[in-house]
Amino acid sequence: MEITLDQLLKGKETKIRKAEFYNTKAYIEPFLDRLSKITDNFDVKVQLPDQVTITDNQDDVTYNRVWIQGILPKSYNVDNHEEVIGMIYGLDVRKPVVKFYRGGLNMACTNLCVFNPISLQTQELKPQQAIDYSPLDLIINQASNLQVWLNRLHSQTFSRDELNINTNLGRWIRNCLNMYYNSGLSKVKLATTTAISAYKLLFEDEESPYYVEEDSNTNMFNIYNAFTELITHDKDKDIMNKPEKTLLLKDILTLA
Repeated sequence: MEITLDQLLKGKETKIRKAEFYNTKAYIEPFLDRLSKITDNFDVKVQLPDQVTITDNQDDVTYNRVWIQGILPKSYNVDNHEEVIGMIYGLDVRKPVVKFYRGGLNMACTNLCVFNPISLQTQELKPQQAIDYSPLDLIINQASNLQVWLNRLHSQTFSRDELNINTNLGRWIRNCLNMYYNSGLSKVKLATTTAISAYKLLFEDEESPYYVEEDSNTNMFNIYNAFTELITHDKDKDIMNKPEKTLLLKDILTLA
């Protein structure tokens, strides 16, 4: 669910099994302090616990999973993409984790793209311990390679002939089966259904914005965005692993 920054900062401390975690403000405020020097535009999504307590007729709200993105000013825009710097953390996962990343948002469809492995930093979130924000400082100060990758995707032609489609669909499915992103804390994969659904968006569904007309060709930018459409707009079933999945997509599609 989407909430405001004010709502987010009211999240309370929580205890999961024997592990005690700080309130939301303690985790988020250092991120906001750094990003507010660049932008005042933030998007926030959270996942609430299944059960909440009530005190004096007020819900004791805790946010076990948080995804916040700072959208950088227009001066950072590249080829109809806004640059974003984000933070994701999860308290109720197998191993509590926090992630920082830098990527782009396609302004036409708000699909997230992440190309540089250095632009995704992951660390364990330990109970009653402050987060190390030095990786975020590195991400903020790093040079962006977004333009380079967008140019590369636009320049790579994809032929609509049946042999090429069948060959690549088989490769994409096989890569989804065998490839994963390993952060050192967890492994993230793309489901084979992602490749099949992307194929349908590209070559079966004539109402899809990514559909390629018969006797026409497309490029890898369109192919890539058919996949990121499915990753970004999954009805927020998974707010924890979107950066890893988009980064893994480079390997799934064998992008040079």
